[in-house]
Amino acid sequence: MSKEEVVKIMGSPDSARGAIKNRYDQTIEVWEYLLYKTTEDRAENRTTAYWMFFCDDVLVQWGEAGDWNREADRIYEMRFR
Repeated sequence: MSKEEVVKIMGSPDSARGAIKNRYDQTIEVWEYLLYKTTEDRAENRTTAYWMFFCDDVLVQWGEAGDWNREADRIYEMRFR
């Protein structure tokens, strides 16, 4: 799914968590959507952050923030001067 298709379905993201180019010259970008979860018990109602992980403008993974701890070592940072 492309970034444009995600925007059509979800709307604009609440924030862009980061964007880098990895050592394979791929553009990696993470968008954040804040979704309000409701339950029968109003004390449980809360906002949950969902992250959309894009590689070269294609959605490759999504899930709740914090679900990606095992993926952190797969994202490589390239610093530009």
